[in-house]
Amino acid sequence: MAELPSGTVTFLFTDIEGSTRLWEQYPDAMRDALARHDELLRDAIEARDGYVVKTTGDGFHAAFGTADAGVIAAVAAQRALDDEAWPVPVPLLVRMGLHTGVASSRDGDYFGSSLNRAARLMGVAHGGQVVCSQATADLAREVLDDGVDFVDLGEHRLRDLSRAERVFQVSSPGLATEFAALSSVDAFPGNLPLQLSSFVGREREIARTVEALTSSRIVTLTGVGGVGKTRLALQVAAEVLPQFREGAWLVELAPVRDPAGVVDAFAADFGVSARAGQTLTEAMVEFLGTKQLLLVVDNCEHVLDPVADLLDEVSRSCPGVVVLATSREGLALDGERVVPVPSLRGPDVTDDLAVVAGSEAVQLFLERAAAVDPEFVLDAATVQGVVQVCRRLDGVPLAIELAAAQVPMMSPAELGRALDQRFDVLAGGRRGGIERHQTLRATIDWSYEMLDEAQRRLWARLAVFAGGCTRDAVEAICVGGPVEERAVLALVRDLVARSLVAAERGGNATRYRLLETIRAYGEERLVEHGETDALRDRHAAYYADLAWRCGQGLEGPERMEWGARMSAESENMLAAFAHAIDTDNLDLLVMMLESTPPNSPQTGYQLSFPVDSVLAAPGVEDHPGYPLVLMAAATAADRRGETRLAREYGDAALEVERASPVPRPYTLDLEATRCFLEGLIASSEGSWEDAAAAWLEAAEGYRRGGKFSQAATSLGSAASALSFGGRFADALPLATEALGLLRATSTPTMANITLVGALAMAVSPEDPTRARALLDEIQGDPAAENYGEATQLTLAAAVIGEWSLAARFATRSIPLLHWVNHRPYMQIVLTLAARILAPTDPESAATIQGAARALVLPVDTASTDERRGQSTQGGAESGVGLLADAARDTTRLLTDALGRERLRELRDRGAALGTDTAVAYTLSRLDVFLTHAD
Repeated sequence: MAELPSGTVTFLFTDIEGSTRLWEQYPDAMRDALARHDELLRDAIEARDGYVVKTTGDGFHAAFGTADAGVIAAVAAQRALDDEAWPVPVPLLVRMGLHTGVASSRDGDYFGSSLNRAARLMGVAHGGQVVCSQATADLAREVLDDGVDFVDLGEHRLRDLSRAERVFQVSSPGLATEFAALSSVDAFPGNLPLQLSSFVGREREIARTVEALTSSRIVTLTGVGGVGKTRLALQVAAEVLPQFREGAWLVELAPVRDPAGVVDAFAADFGVSARAGQTLTEAMVEFLGTKQLLLVVDNCEHVLDPVADLLDEVSRSCPGVVVLATSREGLALDGERVVPVPSLRGPDVTDDLAVVAGSEAVQLFLERAAAVDPEFVLDAATVQGVVQVCRRLDGVPLAIELAAAQVPMMSPAELGRALDQRFDVLAGGRRGGIERHQTLRATIDWSYEMLDEAQRRLWARLAVFAGGCTRDAVEAICVGGPVEERAVLALVRDLVARSLVAAERGGNATRYRLLETIRAYGEERLVEHGETDALRDRHAAYYADLAWRCGQGLEGPERMEWGARMSAESENMLAAFAHAIDTDNLDLLVMMLESTPPNSPQTGYQLSFPVDSVLAAPGVEDHPGYPLVLMAAATAADRRGETRLAREYGDAALEVERASPVPRPYTLDLEATRCFLEGLIASSEGSWEDAAAAWLEAAEGYRRGGKFSQAATSLGSAASALSFGGRFADALPLATEALGLLRATSTPTMANITLVGALAMAVSPEDPTRARALLDEIQGDPAAENYGEATQLTLAAAVIGEWSLAARFATRSIPLLHWVNHRPYMQIVLTLAARILAPTDPESAATIQGAARALVLPVDTASTDERRGQSTQGGAESGVGLLADAARDTTRLLTDALGRERLRELRDRGAALGTDTAVAYTLSRLDVFLTHAD
């Protein structure tokens, strides 16, 4: 038996894929199989001087002194497993993960983040696959021969939600090479945020919460502020992510101050808007009604009643939605399971370093202290001070992190003495939640008192931001008095070093964010200084100007960069808009509304301001920007499906503008914008000819005004509309002209994927070679993940008979369309899917064709003319253009292959599937088609 490795160690974690099912089906045979599995793995590990740390169910945890030994052992184990004749009907498939890093050992076991990393790597692999971190690959490849190689699988976010890890697949003769995509966080839909630090401990709380989610559809984590409810909820969400088809979604309620804004916060995260005659709550419930997802609702305590009302409705009407909430108290809902989140387990009073280091509170202190002082270690000189700090801070994670940030300035013993001097409340016992809350506040008071006046004032002023900020914003808004402009960077750096401000690095600019508890404390101090109103005025002015500049930038060559900036600052812009409404600042409101016209490019987060509140503002009708407000209201009405109201607002905007003698305070061309909006309305009604005509008129207006990017977008939209109607010859010159305009204005072609897609579809019948080249160029571009573009590309590939490529685009578009519940486009893609499958899988094609025919939109008599209803009642085959041709071809092929009676039977079966089942069925059949095509 090898000795326990120390220092830098390579860890191997293994697990049998699908073992639970095998145990249920073949319990007796699995006993023998598992015994043989254990023997093979142990032999492979120990033959390479590895140390079997423990076995966990049907998996192994092993440690090696070198990276190459761990890799060779994993390869040998996989080969032995593959060669074995198993007593169960299927072979045992074992997934393996390797990571190399520093870890501490105690009593024959290890602890530290390196172990978690190796376990997470194993968790994203598939049976028969060996994956490793870059650290392991870099060390091992230096000494391994040519028989072993490392295949770069790219960067992946693992389920600890911290930094992305570059993952490599170990390749060697005799090992399988083809596997599905890794089951990392990136493989699932959702918006779980990247975490800036590692997750420490909480194994019991994770297990308890995961178990609660299996028995209840509403689980609430409760505890005091700073105890780690949010971080635990996010970690649990990552753990259970594979169980939810549509992933896990975070709704952050901390920025919501008005109870009436709760539903708006939910709707904003999902991009939901209400139709005519429908409340936003009804729209939200309708949207979630077909979804299977985990809804993480964070910071509910200050808006408890409206949150409870909404979640109660969701739980009753949305069977696939499971809720994990965090709050300082439960929601008091039927069926709710409350899971209290305790403080971290503290250390015993002992000199035994191994025992002290094993406690969760100390692990957190050590990791956070090492982040600010890499030379800090737990030794005989520091152990008692660390024990005192962690025990006196009652294991509250935020308090421990704040204390650990002081390590560069004082020893743990000094920290302990400071707590004795300043926190009388800590001397008491743990007598419930209120006492622990006082402990946290005292800790924050202590951090505040240790700062100088400039640092304190900047902390308070940073509380005005929502969703973080950049250095430029801090210098523009927070400077004054003791906060000098030349000292801002140093002051921010000081606050980051003390863990009071989080620095988030990504993109071109670092963002600074206050933890919610710290931000709330800063708000109180801002009130004490009497600066709240002035800071909010500055904040609103700065972000109104930024919104306007983003809107202008979206029309130029750096539109993707400006779109990313608008996305990053969306919370601040919404907060600025709300303050402008509260203060009746119509100048700022008009400036911000101009940043989001109806033809605003779809780049990242689609910002939408609550324009109806502006319509009700005092004096708005007399303001020179009133026509722009009306046009913004028209756009909002169209997004809600209220097309009649959209037309009324749009016409009124033009009428007021033409009659006003006052110079307008905006540059938006309302005439052209009204035409573009009419194109959107006509396309939603299924009238491609009218949509194309409106967009062509908009293009001319934009061109006359020198808005060439907007003109190009309008021309591309017209080309798409004509192509949808089968008029490819008429669409081709429009798409070509649109791209020419973009090139002339130095706008990147691939940043305008819609126009390239329009060109690909327009040239498809006449020049299939060029169409194929364009499609090949597009398919690797991330912009093609938009549901509209993916649908358009599916059509283009179908026109030139590239059925494999059409199937690939269809597998992109179908989940996206299902997510946004876009039934007209879903009918198009399912119709094309049936055409793709008809020659090789006629029974599946007939079933899918029936499902497509069932996707007929109900007629909205309040906003949609009779033509739309007539155009959908007969299904795709009753129309004209590409979709009708594809449907007729499919019917001909299926009638020849199946006969009319069998075709009718399968269509009826497909029509009865329901949307969820039809989507899953279609995707599965397309996957089979693509497997055979490859």
